[in-house]
Amino acid sequence: MIKVGVDTGPLHGPMTGVGRAVEGLVYQLRQHVDEVELTEYVLSFRAKLHANTRRLPFPAGITIKSWGQRDFPSVERHLPHVHILHGMNYVVPPTKLPRIVTVYDCWALLNPTQCSPVINHSMNALRRSIQTGAVIHASSYATSSTLHELFPQARIETIHLGAPPRRDVETSIRPTATTDFGNAPFIVAVGTIEKRKNYRRLIEAFAIGAQEIPELHLVIAGSAGDDSHELDQSLGLLPKEVGQRVHLIGRVSDENIAWLYQHATAMAYPSLDEGFGFPLLEAMSEQLPIVGSTRGSIPEVAGSAALLVDPLDVDALAAAITKVVADSGLRTQLQHAATEQYNKFSWAKTAQQLINLYTDLVK
Repeated sequence: MIKVGVDTGPLHGPMTGVGRAVEGLVYQLRQHVDEVELTEYVLSFRAKLHANTRRLPFPAGITIKSWGQRDFPSVERHLPHVHILHGMNYVVPPTKLPRIVTVYDCWALLNPTQCSPVINHSMNALRRSIQTGAVIHASSYATSSTLHELFPQARIETIHLGAPPRRDVETSIRPTATTDFGNAPFIVAVGTIEKRKNYRRLIEAFAIGAQEIPELHLVIAGSAGDDSHELDQSLGLLPKEVGQRVHLIGRVSDENIAWLYQHATAMAYPSLDEGFGFPLLEAMSEQLPIVGSTRGSIPEVAGSAALLVDPLDVDALAAAITKVVADSGLRTQLQHAATEQYNKFSWAKTAQQLINLYTDLVK
């Protein structure tokens, strides 16, 4: 029996892509009761924790900043009897035990000037943990390739994440903010309003395509982020008749997201970088055609279920959107590919590969 300390901090706040990854990993690992015993921990001085979660009683921001410079504070007395630590969100505490740190994408490592001090402190802690022997779990081969360039001496294991479960059609709910355009066709994009999501170019591309398909709408569902102000400015520059067909609906419920996937004509995913991309698999679970980027893990995860274009080429993005909307034969082709691609990703497979890695590191 291998006793694994796992960081479940992302489960103690608003659900994000990393949170969904941690949720899937922890749930599936719990099914292997004869092989692993999990000790869930959270680095927090005062946050309210879920039952059976161990507190590392240090202020998170100061502690992570310190871990980027030195092996202090130590966490070993707070995690007794653990054989291995697995940091599932870029940071793993310094310890003499074997360590694994999960890295989903390299955006923050490569673009520190576009990140907050908090994120950059986490990246410093990540670098130091790798330099002191932590094994990297990369969630895609694209991420793994970049990490090999950044850390050529590191041990990097590529283990894909699993697919989110298919949603129940009967429980889906239309977002109120979309009711004003009735049954008109729409493109959906899902994700936080961040620079790397490339939404400003998506809006430019939509404005071009909207000239050919005047009934088409664009719905962007995601929390405010580091590109919200600039995106609002871009919207303000659009012709009024086009801007009225772009809907920024903010963060919505899972039931709302399900409705969007089930009723959209296609999904747009033009990110400049992605470490995995759960929205891709969510869309594929609904057989939703995808217009995606050639960057990051998107080609790897989407496979032949997406029409891929250079995310910096606005004209190419516009042409791809127009083609998918106008060509029913292409949509059918992408829908058939979606089912096959979706079935390649399994949390059970992910968990077993991680257990094999744990076993190798503690033997």
